[in-house]
Amino acid sequence: MKITADRDDARRPVGDEPWAGQVPAVPRTAPTDGRGPRVPAPGRGPRRPAGPLRRRRRRLQLLGARLFTSVLMTNPPSTWAAPVADGRYGPAEGAPLSLLMLGDSLARSVGAGRKEETLGARLAQGLADGSGRPVNLRVLARAGATTRTLHRQVARAGTLRPGVAVIIVGSNDTMLPGSVGGAARRFARVLDGLGRAGWEVVVVPCADPGGAPGFRAPVRLVASRRARRLARLQTRAAVRAGALIAPSSVDEFRARPAELLGPDGVHPSARGYAAYALRMLPVLLSIPVRAAAGR
Repeated sequence: MKITADRDDARRPVGDEPWAGQVPAVPRTAPTDGRGPRVPAPGRGPRRPAGPLRRRRRRLQLLGARLFTSVLMTNPPSTWAAPVADGRYGPAEGAPLSLLMLGDSLARSVGAGRKEETLGARLAQGLADGSGRPVNLRVLARAGATTRTLHRQVARAGTLRPGVAVIIVGSNDTMLPGSVGGAARRFARVLDGLGRAGWEVVVVPCADPGGAPGFRAPVRLVASRRARRLARLQTRAAVRAGALIAPSSVDEFRARPAELLGPDGVHPSARGYAAYALRMLPVLLSIPVRAAAGR
């Protein structure tokens, strides 16, 4: 039995539904196990304290990232942190569905002020409401991630029960030296690996930074062409791998940047993430219940 539409319908652009244009409500239930405290994220063991060399390397990486973003952006964010949204959403009883967020700062929801405003939380709550079952959300996405580093997130997901994996990645690749074709091939390998592991994958093709006023003009000019090409290649890879494709929200952001973008002019605001969720939820809800629950 399926939640809503057939799988093939999920590959067609979404946006003509009677509820299109309405902003999904902030999740009504906090990520809990039904008894109060938030469910600890699965597969997370105790961390060893970082040594002096590791701490120094992190400081240097952070400094380099800040310098790099100041070259790309006119008003870089003061922090790349995002609210932690991991946990269980929806009813306390029932077999939980698994939802995994992979990719870069968009999948991480940099710019959201509260965990209820993050893309992952909105999708988890919407999936719980649509299926009537609890949803376990795990966000492994990281700001600054590229297709070259995506395999690290996938490795961390290896201990999780397969379910639905959402991938948003590629924008950072378009602003770094390197082949767009190479980025697409790495992306395709990730899709194949997730599929073999039993995950149902939902792909949001690479966003076009040309409509983000927070990027400097030369960056928008160069990265926009590369992003459009990478998005096409990612779409082809997704079709070959049997993944589902979520429609882009780029046109909305171009039309309403003051409303949908945060202070840095690059990352979405709370309403921007709501707009993303609005377009993505029908695709997630089209996935068979048995697939979303794991195999």
